[in-house]
Amino acid sequence: MRISDLIAANKELNKKVILIDDLMQNKVKEIIDLAEQKSPLFLEKFQLFFPDFIPALLRINPDLVSSELQMCALIKLEFRTKDIAVCTDSTVKSVESRKYRVKKKLNIPSNVNIDCFLNQL
Repeated sequence: MRISDLIAANKELNKKVILIDDLMQNKVKEIIDLAEQKSPLFLEKFQLFFPDFIPALLRINPDLVSSELQMCALIKLEFRTKDIAVCTDSTVKSVESRKYRVKKKLNIPSNVNIDCFLNQL
């Protein structure tokens, strides 16, 4: 009787995990859509979903400006350089330059990719 109860409880938990994963994917999709639409709500929604990300960046360097935080958020969402350029009405070259400057501001070693660094943050 006890094993069957555990199996039933496990099935219920698995259903809940699937529902939560689905909700998370929908929220991330919503945030990505806001970024692609160049919505001013993008960074606000991003911070609601990833509440520790921006404060972690600002602990490393409190002098980061809003556009740098936005770019870091886009990188966290796995936007490629070309996609960031489209979302920020910039050229690929200017995004690469901004990535380099942010990498320096965050003291990321030259052998560490900024995308990997931000995804682990």
